Amino acid sequence: MAENTTTPKAGLWDAESVGSGTFLIRKPKRKSAKLRQSRLKGTVRGARK
Repeated sequence: MAENTTTPKAGLWDAESVGSGTFLIRKPKRKSAKLRQSRLKGTVRGARK
């Protein structure tokens, strides 16, 4: 059977333990299209409170 070895790709989620319950979390950047949509639609923060 073939052995399935996967290497972590650059730019994906990664968590590194620093110590004492502290982690460095790296996650992919948001795509520019999604960022633009949230800026257009979500202009008033907390409007329905």
